[in-house]
Amino acid sequence: MTQPSSFRVRPFPLALFLSLFVVLFSACASTSPFVGVVTPVAGPTPPSSGPDVLGGTGEPGPVDNLEEALLCLAEGQPVYGVMASTAKVRQGPDLEACRIGRAPARSPVRIQAIFSQDGQLRVTANPLDQDQLPPLIGYQEDIQPIFQSACNSCHGETVQNLGLKVTEYEALMEGSENGPVIVPGDPENSLLWRQIRDNIMPLVGELDAVEKEKVRAWIQAGAPESRPSLPPAEELWFQLHPDTFNLVENQCPAQEASQSFVNGELVRLASCGLPPTEEQIAQLLPAPEFQAAAPSGGEGQASETGGGQTGSAALAAAPVRPAISPGRVGIQVAPLGLPAPSDADPWLIPQGGFCIEQRLQRLEGDFGITSMAFAPDGRLFLGLDSPSVGDIDPNIMFDAFHPSRSIGVYQSVSGDSFYTILQESSRVTGLDYANGALYVSRAGEVGRIVDGGGYERLAAGFPVNGRLFHANNGISVVDGWVYVSVGGVRDGYSDGLINPGTTDPPEETQAVNMAAGGNPYGARLVRASLDRLLSERNIGAFQTAARGFRNPYGLTSDPFGRLWITDNGATNVPGEYGAGDEVDLFDPRTLSPAARAGDENATPFYGFPLVLSGVVKEWYTPPVLELVNTAAPTGITWAYGTVFFAQYGRNPGLYRMANAGGRLVAERILLAWPIQAVTTAPDGAIWIGTGDGGVYRLAPGCN
Repeated sequence: MTQPSSFRVRPFPLALFLSLFVVLFSACASTSPFVGVVTPVAGPTPPSSGPDVLGGTGEPGPVDNLEEALLCLAEGQPVYGVMASTAKVRQGPDLEACRIGRAPARSPVRIQAIFSQDGQLRVTANPLDQDQLPPLIGYQEDIQPIFQSACNSCHGETVQNLGLKVTEYEALMEGSENGPVIVPGDPENSLLWRQIRDNIMPLVGELDAVEKEKVRAWIQAGAPESRPSLPPAEELWFQLHPDTFNLVENQCPAQEASQSFVNGELVRLASCGLPPTEEQIAQLLPAPEFQAAAPSGGEGQASETGGGQTGSAALAAAPVRPAISPGRVGIQVAPLGLPAPSDADPWLIPQGGFCIEQRLQRLEGDFGITSMAFAPDGRLFLGLDSPSVGDIDPNIMFDAFHPSRSIGVYQSVSGDSFYTILQESSRVTGLDYANGALYVSRAGEVGRIVDGGGYERLAAGFPVNGRLFHANNGISVVDGWVYVSVGGVRDGYSDGLINPGTTDPPEETQAVNMAAGGNPYGARLVRASLDRLLSERNIGAFQTAARGFRNPYGLTSDPFGRLWITDNGATNVPGEYGAGDEVDLFDPRTLSPAARAGDENATPFYGFPLVLSGVVKEWYTPPVLELVNTAAPTGITWAYGTVFFAQYGRNPGLYRMANAGGRLVAERILLAWPIQAVTTAPDGAIWIGTGDGGVYRLAPGCN
C-alpha cells in the first residue's frame, strides 16, 4: 500500500474549521471499500487566521446600533463602547444616583447589560436574567435559531411530524394536525412549552436551561415574530464592567461592584467581543483640532484601588515566559532543516524524509475523525463525527451532545475490515487502549469498552461548553492512573480577562475556577487511580493533577510515563501577547507529597489565564513550546524519539519537535487541514485522521 512520495490526496474544501460534527453512521457495515488512491490535484490555501469566535477575522466585530448590541449580549459576548464625553458613573440607572466613578472621554468601556430608565433590566449577557420585564425577544432573532438547530430533523423543511413545522413563524403559529401548540402569553397552556419543559421534545436531547428559558419567555411575551422596537438611547442606561472606568472615593451606600451605570446617550457603541481598535475610536470620535490639557488631581483622578488604564490599554505588557530547556524534556533529535510554514507548501506531501500512504477513505466523505487509539494487535479505534469540511449539518452546530456520533474499528494490519462498536454517542474527543479495554473521553463523561462488551460509564459531570467545543478532551492510562485533559468554559479573553487579583483562595485557584465555570474538574488535567475509578465509577475519584489550561485538547504519554498536552489557547488575543496556544509537559513523578494527597494548590500551574493579563510568577510551569496565537493545536503523540502534534488553526498541519542547539523548535512536516487526531501504531509509525474521514500512515524512509 505504500505510495510514492509524490502521492497527493483530493483537497479539503475550505470551510468552517472550529471543530468536527456528527455523522449518522448506522449504515457503515463491515465492508472494505475504504482503501484507495485519489487522483492527484492541487490543494487549497489553508486558513491563515485560525479559529476565531468572531468569525475568523481576529478583529472586533462592529456594533452600529442597539439591536446589534443586544444580539452580541445575547450570544454571551461583551459589548464595547466609547465615551463621547467624560461622564459620571453612578450607582444606579438614575441621574440622581450616587456617583461612584468617572469614565473619561474617548475611553473604551465594556457594557455588561442594558437597563431602562425606571431601573428594570432590558437585556444582559445572561438570558436567564431577562424575565424582569416583558423581554426584548422575538421569534426571528432568538427562537428560530434554537428550533433550526434542535428540531429541524423532525419539524423542519423536509419532515413535519404531525404536520408541525417549527422553523417558520407562520407555520409554527398555525400548529399541528391536532391544533395550535402555542397560546401567546400563556406558556403553561402551550403544548410546545410543556413538551420542551418536560424534556419530551426535542427527541435528539433536551434543550439547555438558557434555551428553555428563552422559549418560555418568548411565549410569555406574546410570542412576537420579531423583537419590539427599542427606546432611544437617552432612555437607556448601560451597566459597565468595573475594570473599564475609574473609581472615585465617595460616600455611596454599600453596593455590589457591578452596579455601575452611565446614560446611553453618552456612549457610542463600537464593537462586540473585543475592545475597539484605535482606528474604530477615531472613526467614532474624530480627535478635535485643539485639546485642553488633562487636569491634574481633582475628582477625576482614579483611586489607587480602582484606577489605572482602561479598556484595550488595560492588557498588561506582554509577559516574558521562561523557556524550558531541551534537557528537561529529553528530546535529542536534531532539526530536519525545513523552512518555515508557508501557504505555498505542497498539500499532503510530507517533508523531511517521511512518506505517506492513505489507509482509510470513506468514499462518500460523510464523516470526520476526532480521535484515534491503537490496540497492541493493530486494531485502530476511531472517534467519528460528521465532516468539518463542505456543508455543515445545521442541526448539530455547536452541539456537544448530539446523539449520533460513533466509534469505529479499522483492522490496520489487513486493511480489510471496518465496523462500529458504539453509536448514538456524544462528541468523542479522546481514546486510549489499555488492559484489554478502550477508554473513552466524550462530552461530559469518561467510560470504557472492554473487548467484546458494551460501553460502561465510569464518571460524569465534567463541564461542557458546546458553543466553544470545550469539554473533557484527551484521555491516557499511565502507570495505573487515568488522566483526562479538561477544557474550560470561558475563553479568558474574548469574554473578558480573568484577573481576579489577590484573593483568598489564592488568585491562581480563583482564576482556574472562573475559567472552568465553577466546576472543580474543568480547565485542568485531572487524574484518578484506575482501580478506584473502576470501583467507585464516580467523578469524585478524580483529583487535580495540573492547572492553568484553557482547552487542553491532545493528551498522550511517552515511554517514560510523562504526559504531553496540547493547549488550545484564547481567541482574538492581539498578536504581541501570548494566548496560551502551547505544548506542555507533565511528569507525575515530580508531584509533591501535598499534590499527591489531593492539595490542588500544590499542583503545577501552567499560567492560563493569568498570563493574559501579565501575571507571570517564577514558579509557574513553562510550556515546552509557546505557539503562535490561534495555532489551535490538537492531536499529539510520541514517535521516533520525539513529539509530533497537529494544528488546525494558523499554519495548520503536522509538526515534529527537535533540539536546535539547546532550544526546542517545531518543524511542519506535512501541510494538511484539518487534522484533529494523531497516534502511534504498534510498529512505531505515525497515523493521522482528518476532518473529511481520511486516515494516513506516515513513516520515515517509507517504511
